[in-house]
Amino acid sequence: MPRVSKSKIQAEKLEDMFDHFSYLIVSLSQKGEIKQFIGEFLTKEERIMLSKRLVLFMMLKRNYLPSHIRAGLNMSYETIRIYQNQLDNKSKEFHQKIEKLIVREKSKEFFNKIDKFLKPLEYALNSKTSMKARAKFLP
Repeated sequence: MPRVSKSKIQAEKLEDMFDHFSYLIVSLSQKGEIKQFIGEFLTKEERIMLSKRLVLFMMLKRNYLPSHIRAGLNMSYETIRIYQNQLDNKSKEFHQKIEKLIVREKSKEFFNKIDKFLKPLEYALNSKTSMKARAKFLP
């Protein structure tokens, strides 16, 4: 997992660095350009971490069960709990951006794949108490 140096940076310098970074991100406009920059700028681990975090927020907004999120993203329940608490404290604008991603057609396809992947898990979890789920789970 990527780590930030323990050496402190002055708040003014940090703000300047963030300003440069924000300017760079805003200046990228085409999908290919963005993909290339992110591919070269971030490590593979950082790209995976950020992508999983984004999908986690999307799954939380769609009210996925923690067990489904854990199975789909290979995350611990503790990580899911931490991000659920963070999501509860995010701004209205943040929630709107996540919602905008959720309604995107590609996102719908993605969540259909996740739902298909998770269906057997749901049957397994429900098979303890539901004869119907047990019949679907057991051949």
